[in-house]
Amino acid sequence: MGVRSQLRRELMNLEANGLMTADDVRMYLMQSKELFRQTGLSLVARFNAHHNKVLAGLPSHEKGLEHQQHKLFKEVLYPRNSVQSWLSKAH
Repeated sequence: MGVRSQLRRELMNLEANGLMTADDVRMYLMQSKELFRQTGLSLVARFNAHHNKVLAGLPSHEKGLEHQQHKLFKEVLYPRNSVQSWLSKAH
């Protein structure tokens, strides 16, 4: 991770607020090894499709995966508990 992205993460205070960036969500999905072995890349692909729709302002079909936009940086962020509940329902 570069210096700029690390500084940006610190300024957004993601860990204290329980939020994750799209890259964090992708890494979280890949690190859940048991689930990743069962579903392959389909969960990551589903998340990528959802994230692209959110970025484009289109409605997504993924229920339970909430998002919000950072007020200063305008980055789409996902609450950690929302990602965990979506992951438990997705498989």
